[in-house]
Amino acid sequence: MRTAEIGRAERAAEKILSELKLDTLPISPFKIAAAKGIHVEPKVSSEPGVSGFLMRIGDSFGICYASHIKNEGFIHFSIAHEIGHYSLEGHVDAFFSNGNSIHASRSGFVSDNEYERQADHFAAALLMPETLFKKAIQTVGFGFPAIEALKNLCKTSITSTAIRYATFTSDPVAVIVSKGKNIDYCFISDALMQIRGVKRVPKNTPLPLNGGTMQFNSNQDQINGGTKVEEASFLNDWFDGAPAIRMKEDIVGLGSYGKTLTVLFTDESIDDEEEIED
Repeated sequence: MRTAEIGRAERAAEKILSELKLDTLPISPFKIAAAKGIHVEPKVSSEPGVSGFLMRIGDSFGICYASHIKNEGFIHFSIAHEIGHYSLEGHVDAFFSNGNSIHASRSGFVSDNEYERQADHFAAALLMPETLFKKAIQTVGFGFPAIEALKNLCKTSITSTAIRYATFTSDPVAVIVSKGKNIDYCFISDALMQIRGVKRVPKNTPLPLNGGTMQFNSNQDQINGGTKVEEASFLNDWFDGAPAIRMKEDIVGLGSYGKTLTVLFTDESIDDEEEIED
């Protein structure tokens, strides 16, 4: 669901793309930072989960991304996230008004902080502009394979790509981020929301005992190592009152954040009459 804050973040990103006349994928955050006069370089970070930094010296700004990150897509998203902090109204004042010269970020939709989530949505809209992304969706198939293809096309992180895919796809998809035994948050496509019993999932809702994600999360090595597994579950395992539709349940660990990404999808047609009679 798009809130007013998300809308403002996305419009700010769209304005930058328009000003710089960037209209083909992939979008390079390095070029955008350079156009804004922002220096970008890697930086060693000892703080777990920190993805990047926005630094200010006088009126000059710099961006550092954590040097332990080896994933190009996540580096791009981290830089775009910091450009969001630089560009979005109120962020610079909030971070630097007390004399601080550096702000450490946790990007990738893993933080509950309002400013971090706004910068995440800015970064997603900057690297995966709505018009270009919707056009690309038409060429990549279904579910998790489609998300991976879009990630490679846009050079973005798997989590941000999955969330963007769920926002714009016409297919029934749910993107779930979890930690331990509980769901952190869930993005549900409009097509899946039309199915009886499917509704928004509150934070800290327990994971279904019958799904593969609960078992996956019991092995921290899988999460830390970015392991991917393919499981299956039923829609009513995840949403009480939903029909018993068999869903593919693809799961991947999100590394040092200690969280897991789950994508529920099906490439089979769903018969509305069968749902009603179920």
